[in-house]
Amino acid sequence: MYRFIRRKDVPYILFTMILGSLNHFLYEFSDQNPVTALIAPVNESVWEHMKLLFFPFLLFSLVEYYFRRPDAAAFFGSRFAGVWAGMLSIIILYYGYSGILGKSFVVIDILLFFIGVVIAYRTSSKLGRLFHRQTPLNIFLWWTVTILLFFIFTCFPPELPLFLPPMI
Repeated sequence: MYRFIRRKDVPYILFTMILGSLNHFLYEFSDQNPVTALIAPVNESVWEHMKLLFFPFLLFSLVEYYFRRPDAAAFFGSRFAGVWAGMLSIIILYYGYSGILGKSFVVIDILLFFIGVVIAYRTSSKLGRLFHRQTPLNIFLWWTVTILLFFIFTCFPPELPLFLPPMI
């Protein structure tokens, strides 16, 4: 039987969805703590909401790596590709549907987050073999650059639609 999602990924998918959903309120619950702002959304922009997927996905990837000890390059390389596939799918689907409808809907936005989580894990599970020849240092740098981009664009968001709260 064909499986879209690997059984071992189901708990990670569910926990990423739950933690990502809770992360939405973390900045507000922390009384707008500047450190919390680095990993939790500080406004309703699409970029800030990518943190809902990225940081829980990274956390559960680290947990899974600790317990399973797979090949580091293959594991973290495929996870990096997966998280970017999930984030890009959310961006494309969000701007696609809100552009067509002329406004966004919270229920659809939540559904897009869940779809992005599934796409992230699905993509990651399919791409593991592509990263065996990468050095772990390269993959570490990819993750580090992405984290730094989140930090920089939280503190200094460009005047581009992706980084601004939607006007729809």
